[in-house]
Amino acid sequence: MPEFFIEAEVDNRTPYLGQQVTYILKRYQAVDFPNYPHYEDRPFIGFWDKPLLQQPTYTTTVQGREYRVHPTHIALFPTIVGLRTIEPARLIIPGDGHEPDTFIESQAITIQVQPLPSNPPDHFRGAVGQFEIRASFNNPEGQIDNWMNLIVEIEGTGNIEILTEPSIPENDLWTFEMFGSTTITDIPLSQKVVSGSRQFIWNVVPTKPGQQFFPAIRFSFFNPESNTYESIRTDPISVTIRADENASTFLSPIDIPQHNSPQQTIDIRHIKRVPNTFTRADNSTLNIFIYISGIIIPLALITTVWWHQAGVRKRDKNSQARYRRAKHRAKQRLAMISTSQASAAFMIYQIVSGYLTDKLNEPVTGLTAPQLAALLKKAQLPTALIERTNALLTQVDAFRFAPGEQPPAAIQSLLQEANHLTDDLERFFTRQQ
Repeated sequence: MPEFFIEAEVDNRTPYLGQQVTYILKRYQAVDFPNYPHYEDRPFIGFWDKPLLQQPTYTTTVQGREYRVHPTHIALFPTIVGLRTIEPARLIIPGDGHEPDTFIESQAITIQVQPLPSNPPDHFRGAVGQFEIRASFNNPEGQIDNWMNLIVEIEGTGNIEILTEPSIPENDLWTFEMFGSTTITDIPLSQKVVSGSRQFIWNVVPTKPGQQFFPAIRFSFFNPESNTYESIRTDPISVTIRADENASTFLSPIDIPQHNSPQQTIDIRHIKRVPNTFTRADNSTLNIFIYISGIIIPLALITTVWWHQAGVRKRDKNSQARYRRAKHRAKQRLAMISTSQASAAFMIYQIVSGYLTDKLNEPVTGLTAPQLAALLKKAQLPTALIERTNALLTQVDAFRFAPGEQPPAAIQSLLQEANHLTDDLERFFTRQQ
């Protein structure tokens, strides 16, 4: 057995798209290194990666030789469906003096990334894991036509860093800032699974005074533990909105004067004569039952149909609202990207994918190039637009996982193409209406 070698393994070879896979590198050493070794920095193409807290060193015996084992754990989240290969890791042992460096490689690992099940809920935007959601205002009281902060926090385990903002229900009582939300992500290092929280903060303006309840905000995710989609929502938020600094939200009750009017009665018994004998109507109970059934059953059917149609109209309204706002939202978010940001390529990918999701009403994140091309062809996009869309997303994806920082000029070129492509796509969708 050699003095040094490394092994690689994963805890799941058939993960779902977006599900955490733990990649474990084990460095075996039977003797001390001449100089401290380090792993070569290589990108995990097709994965979003996050380091985990390292496990303690332990001792094991391999074919009669004792080794100290130094494990390294990395959380990987697949971003593309299909057969994916994790390239071999390389350990570099610096040479001593004039001796050259020594390189040791692990084996490559192949995994099969499964697509998420079909028919996701209306509010699903690609979240995979287990999550909770809550919402609040920065202050339980506000003033009409003054900014307030609506804070929505999603907490749990999973692909937290790529969560997108949930859909905010339309409400005539509030006006929302047009630039979308500010995002705060908190992912502390953990030993086994990536966990943390992501906050989305909107500037909102109340337009009417009084005691109000901001409606529940819905969020859907795929739970790989149960292999099902799950939908959760916040509680409605109680908030008091003042008309102005000096006005009270509530009006004092006004005493209603009491009037004692004399009761006047009129004898109307002369209108119809009392019969000599009283007879009981036959089958009165049955007649009443038939009469009531003739009212209740049709009413119940009408109510059921109305309720179903109302749900359909509400879902259609949310989809239509996202469709209308898609371009404006994408352009505003693209304008906020700095070419010096380390996550610029990732943000471009999310914005363009989100725009297409809103326009097509189908999630596109994680689709392979042929799958995306088929979806765009189904939407009757011209071939040139399909090729440009695939080319941009492929190029952005390569930038996301390329080692080192990308030159600002290259990011600027991607931003320009993303803006031009969004304009051209919007013109196409407008003509289709």
